[in-house]
Amino acid sequence: MSIRRTISLAVGLTQSIIGALASVFAYILYHNFFNIQGILNVPSEDVISYMMVLIVFGVLSVISGLFLANEQ
Repeated sequence: MSIRRTISLAVGLTQSIIGALASVFAYILYHNFFNIQGILNVPSEDVISYMMVLIVFGVLSVISGLFLANEQ
């Protein structure tokens, strides 16, 4: 396995993990586990907006990371 392929795989997997964590954080923020909305001082009206941004970022990061990891 070449150096370029190894780095591409590592960066792709890392990017996918970060995207998955962003989506999980959106779920935690929406359901207010661990009183995260109070800790971050997020108004209840803005939770949906933050959740949508995190989910879009997460999904795009996962897709991009998987494409990068599977690069030939």
